[in-house]
Amino acid sequence: MYEIHQLLWEIRRDPEVKKAYQADPDAVLDSYGIEGTYRQWMKDLDFKALYESGINPYLLYFCAIQLQVDRAQYYAQIRGETQR
Repeated sequence: MYEIHQLLWEIRRDPEVKKAYQADPDAVLDSYGIEGTYRQWMKDLDFKALYESGINPYLLYFCAIQLQVDRAQYYAQIRGETQR
């Protein structure tokens, strides 16, 4: 879980990490050692699954903003009103 938190923080803080993630998520996920369900949730931007698994909601929200996810869409997903 630490690696996911680190990645979310870096996407928020470092424009180069954000760009790299948007261009090639697999390479970035590899570099952070993220595997399994967390990897798939990050690739799918499944914020609800990440939230329910205990990922820091602050980091999730600001990562979503950096990845240009619409706020209304983000909140609807967290509430379970939409599927990713």
